Amino acid sequence: AAQKKKKEIEAELDQEDDDATDEVQFTDYAPQKLRGVGLRHPDPVVENASLSAVEPPALPADALADLDPAAVAQGKLSALQLESVAYANVRFGTRLATGERRGFFIGDGAGMGKGRQLAGIIAQHWARGIKRHIWVSVSNDLRFDAERDLRDIGSASIQVVGLNKVDYDAKSLPREGVVFTTYASLIASRKASAKRKAASRFNQLMTWCGGAAYQGCLLFDESHKAKNLFGSGTQKATKTGQAVLNLQSSLPDARVVYCSATGASEPKHLGYMDRLGLWGGADCPFSEFDEFRRAVESRGVGMMELVAMHLKQRGALVSRALSFKSCTFELVDGVMSRHMERVYDRSVEVWDVLRRCILEMMAVGDLQDPFEAGKDPEKLSRMTKRGGALWRYFWGSHQRFFKDLCVASKVPKVVDIAKESLKQNKCVVIGLQSTGEARTRDAIEEHGEIFDDFVSAPRATIERLITKVFACPDDEARKARRKAARFGGGDTATNDDAPLGRTVRGVGRRAAAVRKKTYADTDSDDDDDKSVDEEKEAKRLGIVYGKTAVRWKRPTGAMASGVITRRQYPFFMCKFEGTAGELKFSDAQIGNMIVYDVDDSDDSPRPSPRPSPRPKSKPGAKKRKSGDSDDEDFEEDDEEEEEAFSDEESAAAA
Repeated sequence: AAQKKKKEIEAELDQEDDDATDEVQFTDYAPQKLRGVGLRHPDPVVENASLSAVEPPALPADALADLDPAAVAQGKLSALQLESVAYANVRFGTRLATGERRGFFIGDGAGMGKGRQLAGIIAQHWARGIKRHIWVSVSNDLRFDAERDLRDIGSASIQVVGLNKVDYDAKSLPREGVVFTTYASLIASRKASAKRKAASRFNQLMTWCGGAAYQGCLLFDESHKAKNLFGSGTQKATKTGQAVLNLQSSLPDARVVYCSATGASEPKHLGYMDRLGLWGGADCPFSEFDEFRRAVESRGVGMMELVAMHLKQRGALVSRALSFKSCTFELVDGVMSRHMERVYDRSVEVWDVLRRCILEMMAVGDLQDPFEAGKDPEKLSRMTKRGGALWRYFWGSHQRFFKDLCVASKVPKVVDIAKESLKQNKCVVIGLQSTGEARTRDAIEEHGEIFDDFVSAPRATIERLITKVFACPDDEARKARRKAARFGGGDTATNDDAPLGRTVRGVGRRAAAVRKKTYADTDSDDDDDKSVDEEKEAKRLGIVYGKTAVRWKRPTGAMASGVITRRQYPFFMCKFEGTAGELKFSDAQIGNMIVYDVDDSDDSPRPSPRPSPRPKSKPGAKKRKSGDSDDEDFEEDDEEEEEAFSDEESAAAA
């Protein structure tokens, strides 16, 4: 009876959550306590109706003191953005019962200029003589956006230094400025060697800050990257979340700002925000985070709204979004090109062949359900029927494959529409159904971090199905080759081993460089090596001179297309578009450059996959050493750290 009552209560709460989600309303927004200051935001802005019912605290007259008057008068920061700067400043002036400085949460949606708000907070405290600040974000490329935001508000003199561009010594950082780092770098470390000591980026930052006396800003942009501080079920707590929490506890006087449009979808995701004053002290509603989490989880979405209302009432939160009022919508048809139609039709044929293969192999008893291996044969027979685990996996993969393929087919049309809109001086915002991060991370884990093309989510899906369901004779051999290549020894992964687009392992490229050196070290008087049958060698690699297409990544990062023209032992000569003369590559390099999936419109013969592995590098060859200025040391250690994404969140352009 108790269990039945519990289920009824949970069902009622779920229904309330659904109703609350369906009834979300928005109201027009304007700053309530900062009137007559700054220019109006260029676009209409709204706020959740429940939040709009809460009045924020009054702002003191000096809330925007020391901020450049020109930035306010010229509208470099709009009134809404100035409101965030003002409330953050007020929060920094108060402390929790634990003695730590209070923090602020910017929960604005996309297009509100969160980066410029963070820049405004830095500029205000820079003018007060606080010259050291830390800006944490998800990508090193966003450093250029941070520099742009500071420049746009008139603070171009503030230096922004990427942590990944300097050595692990704190002395390599400037005495004054903004250190820009990523969440991955917070857990980065360098292993000890004969020439250098072990070091970590976290300790480097702590040394640069000067320890607990640090009073600068600690800005967590896209702070949801730290949401999995507390794991649940099979999900483990992440090192990133722990590093973010440790950074805050080690710098009690830092001015902490959390910034994210998706800060938390569940109460447990708020665990890293211990400066908001929701738990942990006599002046907080809850004594510890676990008590807060249980109280909120047991009361559903309504309780989450109350938490947001409480934070706004305390001046700890702003959460606005651009209005979609008066927006028009247009559905664009006819996005499938002739090529994509042929790809789709061929994909249908492939899936039909796979389905028939499974049926035929099950009929003769050659296929065992991989999800029920080792179980009783009678139960196994039931599970492999139409409704069994095998078929559920098959049709689930089928659905994911065609969903990703349809998304990929829209990309060219989206690009055309975006270019036309930019010509009309419009702002282009592209919404993605899924990020493809899970598939990319799978490819990185299996083949390394360096890619010369996009990871194909549909291709990954179908190959995972084939590998899972059908036992291949050379599976163990391929795994052994990948493992050897992963640690720098043995053969590198071939194109057949790395099917997620045309991928190249970082280790594989280093090994390719080793092989190139090995050729140079070869005894030049060995006539037997020079007399190798070139046509036979080319045939072994599936190469047709003048027709086999290759792609090469230039030193600038741009991709170049070309063809293999001839053999000049021990190299292959290639001609690329826009390049004068020919370039030479070793067979180890050329194997990772060949384009196997050519366009349907190309009538030239396709090279056959190479059946045999390339020769091993010499035992004495040395790996290429990476410079101290990159975080290559941590990238291998970071693979297991980040949160796992579900299959529903994964997918990307083919």
